[in-house]
Amino acid sequence: MPQVTARTLIAVLLGLTATPGLAADDGPAVRAISEILGGFVKPGEPGCTVGVTENGMLSHALAFGMSDVERGRPLDTHSTFDLASVSKQFTAFALLLLQQQGKLSLDDPLVKYMPELVASGKGVTLRHLVHHTGGLRDYIDLIVMGGRTYADGSTIHEAVQALARQTRPNAEPGVEYEYSNTGYFLLGVVIARVSGQSLAQFADEQIFRPLGMVNTRIVDRYPDGNATRARGYANSGKGFVVDESGWEQVGDGGVHSDLHDLALWDENFYTAKLGGRAVIDEMYKVGVLRSGEPIDYAGGLRIGVNRGVRTISHSGGWVGYASYLLRMPVAHLSVIVLCNRGDANTEDLANRVAEVFLTDKLSPATADADDEAVEDKLAAPGWQPRDLARYTGTYYSAEAVAQCRIHLQNDRLIVEGCAEGAVLRPGKAGEFTDADESFTLRFPANGSDNGSFVYNTFGLRDLPFTRVAEQFE
Repeated sequence: MPQVTARTLIAVLLGLTATPGLAADDGPAVRAISEILGGFVKPGEPGCTVGVTENGMLSHALAFGMSDVERGRPLDTHSTFDLASVSKQFTAFALLLLQQQGKLSLDDPLVKYMPELVASGKGVTLRHLVHHTGGLRDYIDLIVMGGRTYADGSTIHEAVQALARQTRPNAEPGVEYEYSNTGYFLLGVVIARVSGQSLAQFADEQIFRPLGMVNTRIVDRYPDGNATRARGYANSGKGFVVDESGWEQVGDGGVHSDLHDLALWDENFYTAKLGGRAVIDEMYKVGVLRSGEPIDYAGGLRIGVNRGVRTISHSGGWVGYASYLLRMPVAHLSVIVLCNRGDANTEDLANRVAEVFLTDKLSPATADADDEAVEDKLAAPGWQPRDLARYTGTYYSAEAVAQCRIHLQNDRLIVEGCAEGAVLRPGKAGEFTDADESFTLRFPANGSDNGSFVYNTFGLRDLPFTRVAEQFE
């Protein structure tokens, strides 16, 4: 345990963790970060921790807000958070370690390791999953459609079963990019089957411990018993309420960590101490569609440019938590933002903090042409069904193990079950949609056949439902 000096104690009380190389003239940067976060986190609210790494050192580490509002426990720089989708880069790294060990190849077919997915996973490779081009249906939507809430528990086995029931994918592999939690969840399952360990065990032995990440773990069982974990919260509009999930799927999420450990992880992308340069280079290699068009997604990392500076980043958001890791190699600088509140725009916070340190490297900010408010207008209906009552009834999907129950109320169709309480309106010919056009129910023969429909939303395409005898009551 490091020696606690008077300077370190004062820094901790101020919310700044003193690290080797922390200069006395860093005061203006700390004030600037405090202004950015202070404008978002109000006293007594759940909040965020912010870390800045410069040239391999965690030069700034600050904490704002509460770890446990009910118990009055504040966040500190060693508080751990659910990283949500920021976890995907660890899954990609673990997969590449197994490839390096000769135990698998990115070009292996998924069904080699998961034969139960042969109906929907034919032609999908592990590389497709890494780059979100596998085209598979979203397991989260499937489980929620069956009646599960985020607050409920859900297991790895249940998610595999849900995907094994699918008779077709959303799209052919390699044809299009669509961000997919399913893909990274399945990579986690493949890693476990190939290594003979859970993803949590494999990552602990081959990533976290070798890098000295002593406060990092993959959580695949709840409750996790971690005393350093900040509680997750949602803003109800009338205050903050605890918002946490018992879902145990990992690969697409599940890593819990803090600023100090993530600084060690970040530096390995420069030193390649673990994995070597070949693995790091593969992590940065973006995917390519079947058409030859490159995408901006690499190994659990998004490759981009912000104001003329190359960025490597990823965001995360899951039930009460939000996170963002931003790396700018040209300056050997990274920003880490971890929040225990789901309303945090961590990407914006991270970019604003980065600007404090990179004013001499960033191109001038330009006005975004999309900044002007544009009123959303719903598409005009393509049909006007004359008899709404004929579409009422109960429809069942064997692939989702879910019901859509449609009933008539005040001359409006209401759907329960698959889309709880949504009011349906006519969309394109043969389709009904909700007020936000977030999903559609498409009936055959331009709506004249009411015996079945297919359900479409982000992550689920053409999921079949068939009318059954039971009626809504």
